[in-house]
Amino acid sequence: MKTCFISKNCSYMQYFLILLLSLSFCLPLSANQDDWVLVDRFNRQLSAAKAGKVKAMYEVGRLYERGRGTNLNLTLAIQWYQNASNAGQPYAQSRLGIMYFEGRGVEQNYTKALKLLNAAAKENVPSAQYQLANMYELGTGVSQDLNQAIHWYSQSDKYGYYLAKAKVARLKKILAENETSQSATTTSAPTKVKVKVKKAPSALVKTITSGQWFKRKKAVGYLPSNITNCVNDTYNSLSCISTSQERSTGTEIITYNTESDIKIKNRTSFDIVYTNNVLEVTPLSVEDGDGNVIERAPSRIKTGVQGKKRTLTCELKNKNLVSCRKGSSSFDLTRR
Repeated sequence: MKTCFISKNCSYMQYFLILLLSLSFCLPLSANQDDWVLVDRFNRQLSAAKAGKVKAMYEVGRLYERGRGTNLNLTLAIQWYQNASNAGQPYAQSRLGIMYFEGRGVEQNYTKALKLLNAAAKENVPSAQYQLANMYELGTGVSQDLNQAIHWYSQSDKYGYYLAKAKVARLKKILAENETSQSATTTSAPTKVKVKVKKAPSALVKTITSGQWFKRKKAVGYLPSNITNCVNDTYNSLSCISTSQERSTGTEIITYNTESDIKIKNRTSFDIVYTNNVLEVTPLSVEDGDGNVIERAPSRIKTGVQGKKRTLTCELKNKNLVSCRKGSSSFDLTRR
């Protein structure tokens, strides 16, 4: 079979097909084949990062973490985030802090997470401020402190995380109710004060909180996991808040978190009522062949609570397996 080169005997269509084939072999296997300009962008950012450009170090970390223009590689993402963090890049400190909090790509370490998130939060990075508030609200990795949670939620609201405003209002209400309760207790006669002993969590609550739950090997945001903090509200209920998560639509990155309430119905059954909250919508910059950024239309996705609350009806099959149903669909959750 003869090979076609540029000649009088070679049609333009044949040449075009050969060109496309050669380009496809130049792209990383897991990179988006239709976003070849991202490969060029990754290579340029990598070159700048190796030359010591701090912002480029952060961008390379993001591209490795998302698998944009290159293969997804959390190990290399961590390395470039660390390089940028060491140089004082606050957004790299925030991402690295969240990954230490989750134990994603690195061994989970709340101490390192807290140090990095504090540094980034003081530089007004809203994702770091929101995550810090989350930790203080639930007492994960730090002593629970609702005043500190209110402070950092307020800051994250100020710098763009509009969902935090509702969190501030809710926590202020809790503090006000606690103060009212304490005031009533101190003004009552000592002989009339009744100490209410909080019941230990039910057996099912203990089982749910004693491990980390996954759906098809991915940590879930509505049950205890490496991305989700849960606290006992009562003997038979839990409240959970996930750290910030991301998904790509191809044209933008959606940063969101999940909040859930878990209500025990009997010894093996429980309901999960949850909602996803959009924290930030970041357009993915795409460049043309001349390096000019192509303008995107405004996003249709708005920040804040997304739609109605969703309900899962779940049953504990054994200590490592939960079967859940949402509408007509069902799926399993496994514990590690």
